[in-house]
Amino acid sequence: MARGHYAGTLAVLVKIKSLIAEFGTASTILYCTDLLLAKYLKVGGLYSYRIVAQPVLSQPWLAGVRGQSIVIRTVGRDESVLKEMPLSDDVLKFRFQQEAICIGAFKDSCMIGCLWICLGPYREDEVRCCFIPMPPDRCSWDFGVYLVPQYRNGLAFARLWDGANTLLRSKHINWSFSRISTLNPRSLASHHRMGARQVGRAFYLRLGKWQLMMASLRPFVHLSIGMDQVPQIRIEAPSLIKSLPSSNG
Repeated sequence: MARGHYAGTLAVLVKIKSLIAEFGTASTILYCTDLLLAKYLKVGGLYSYRIVAQPVLSQPWLAGVRGQSIVIRTVGRDESVLKEMPLSDDVLKFRFQQEAICIGAFKDSCMIGCLWICLGPYREDEVRCCFIPMPPDRCSWDFGVYLVPQYRNGLAFARLWDGANTLLRSKHINWSFSRISTLNPRSLASHHRMGARQVGRAFYLRLGKWQLMMASLRPFVHLSIGMDQVPQIRIEAPSLIKSLPSSNG
């Protein structure tokens, strides 16, 4: 028993050490606290987001015929191909109810990925919050980027964003906002490579029906004690585009 307990403790310490190496001490504490609240105590969760603004580029990332075998198109709410994505019926209903647009990536007629766009306020589904891009006629909100694992290291990601940017340019959108978990360094790095810049941070602690929000944007602090109490965060677009990454680099 003692030897088994020691082995278990050692495994936990090794796991924590690897997490600190990957995320840093503060994010590891966040991760462990969220794991305790959500998985073991099942009473809530802890969420830390960075809010970023990504410029809508005028030129595609992939020049010429690169990636053309991957077809990009919008996907309607009643299309059966949505079943190929890891999204429940409730999640799909929630997204389409707020008029989100699904942009799908297809390879050999199979759906291999998607990206979602809201051209108005976005009601978050992980915490209680409504993000409002400002000005509304020049900004959007993107979320739910997903690629089938075998296509994550190829051209599908760039093709998906080229499709999204084509749509956003047609709507005269200059910036697209999104929130990224501080525990997702790969996504943060990908957005940074596409020219995204951080415009805010938000932290949420959920305990049952209670939720505490602390953010770098108004209203800064919000305490809700019911599911119908949803804070709204208005996010202003960066006023100047000083430098954008090369879309063909």
